[in-house]
Amino acid sequence: MEKIRLGLIGLGLMGTPHARILKKVEECDLVAASDVDEKQKAVTEELGIKFYKNYEEMIGTENLRGVILAVPNHLHAPIGIACAQKGLHLFVEKPIAQSVSEADRLIEAAEQNKVRILVGHQRRFSSLVEKAREIVTGGELGRLVGVTITWALLKPGPYFEGLLSWRKEKGGGPILINLIHEIDNLRYICGEIEEVFALVSNKVRNFPVEDTASITLRFRNGALGTIFLSDCTPSLTSWEGTTGENPLLYHDFGNCYQFFGTDGSLLFPQMKRRYYSDPEKVGWNYPVTEQGYKMVREDPYIKEFSHFCRVVIGEEAPRTSGEDGRRTLEVTLAIQRSGETGQPIRL
Repeated sequence: MEKIRLGLIGLGLMGTPHARILKKVEECDLVAASDVDEKQKAVTEELGIKFYKNYEEMIGTENLRGVILAVPNHLHAPIGIACAQKGLHLFVEKPIAQSVSEADRLIEAAEQNKVRILVGHQRRFSSLVEKAREIVTGGELGRLVGVTITWALLKPGPYFEGLLSWRKEKGGGPILINLIHEIDNLRYICGEIEEVFALVSNKVRNFPVEDTASITLRFRNGALGTIFLSDCTPSLTSWEGTTGENPLLYHDFGNCYQFFGTDGSLLFPQMKRRYYSDPEKVGWNYPVTEQGYKMVREDPYIKEFSHFCRVVIGEEAPRTSGEDGRRTLEVTLAIQRSGETGQPIRL
C-alpha cells in the first residue's frame, strides 16, 4: 500500500503524542504539522517534518490527502470544514464537535466535498473492545439483559491547574471528558441507546462542574445499563485503572464493565465468561463455569491511524464515521442535560 501524505493540526495534549505515533505507522507519511505556538516547532524538528504556524498555509502548500485535527473542541467544526473544502479527508479527535449542530455542519461539508470522516474514538480499535463486541453480538451471552460500568478514580489537584483549569467549569467534568468514551464503547458493543437519566453531584470539589454522576440507560434492544462515574475517589475501577492502555496511569487489571445475558455474563477487561455448563443444572443453586479468552494486545492508536489511511483511499469504511461520532456526542450531551434538569431524556 502506498504511503498516505498527512498533515496534523494541533500539537498540544493529544496532537504531540499523535504525531509520534503516526511516524510509527507504516501506511502513514506525516509530512507536516501546524500549531499557533511556535514553541511546538521543536516537536516537528524532532520528527523531521515541516512546521507551519498557520494551518491554512500548510493545507494550501503541502500535497496532502488527509489531516488529523487535534485542536480544542470548539475548533473541530470550523477547521474541519475548511479542510473538507480543500478535499482533505478528516481524522477528528473526539468529540466530533462541541454541539450536535456543529457536528451536522461538519458532516454536511464533508458530504458536499466527498470527504470521509473518521472520529478518534480509539477504543473501538482496542483488542478488548473488539472481542467484547464479538462475544455480545455473536450471542455467546444469549440475549443481552444489561451492562454495568464503574468509572471511578481520583484526578489529582494539579490536573485542574494551568492549561486544564477550564475543566473546573461546565463542560470540563467527567461526563464530557471521560464518559463519552464509555458511551461510544457501549454503542459499539451493545447497540443504540434510546433513553438516559442522570443524577449528578459536585459536592466533593464544589466546582461549577460535576465530579460524580449516577446514570441509567435504556438500549433500543431492550437491555438496561447503569454507570457510576466519579473523578474524586481513590479507586482503580475504571477503564484507565483496569486495562493498562494508558501507561502513564497506575492500573491493577481488575474489571470495570460487566455484561449480562440470558446465557452468561462477561467480566471486562479480564475477559472471563461465566455460564452454566450443564443445561440440567441451571440456577443459583449451582456453581457457574468460568471461561477465559486469550487476548493479543495491540496498540489501538496504531491500528486506528492505519485504518484511517485505508479510509482515505476508500479501501475501508470509517469504523467511527461522522454520523457515528455525532450519535455518541448526542447521547453524552443528553446525559449532561438530564443531570441538569433531573428529567429522563429520550433520544
